[in-house]
Amino acid sequence: MTFQKAFLFLLLLCATVMADVNQQYNHFLKQHVDGEMTTLKCKSQMEILNLNRPDRKCKLKNTFILANPDQVQAICTGGGTLKGNNLVQSNKPFSVVICTHTGGESHPNCTYKGSSATKKVIIACDGKFPVHYDGDVDIGITDGK
Repeated sequence: MTFQKAFLFLLLLCATVMADVNQQYNHFLKQHVDGEMTTLKCKSQMEILNLNRPDRKCKLKNTFILANPDQVQAICTGGGTLKGNNLVQSNKPFSVVICTHTGGESHPNCTYKGSSATKKVIIACDGKFPVHYDGDVDIGITDGK
């Protein structure tokens, strides 16, 4: 009976951890992966997705990776180089749209200007799932929009 209880506890613990990773992964996708994002959509996407700081103040910057989820997940499963802890830098560059805060203090009055570039992205992986956008590496390609 004790073995069964221990097994059930471990099973429940694994399910809880996987649910948390899945929630973080889905949040990451919502916040940072959009294959159809453009520089002109920054203000509307930031508002639609409600991307603010926890105190509802405007988020200063958000980067969208122009890719599909599988392409970004591949960074965690062999398509990236480990940078320490759980941070992985993509081996290939991605087109990105960077939305930078230009006005307004709190949601929904935030305004943003978009720019685009091609960068290698640095993400945190939890197992095979990306869960946090940590930054990027400029490879010298920017279109200035």
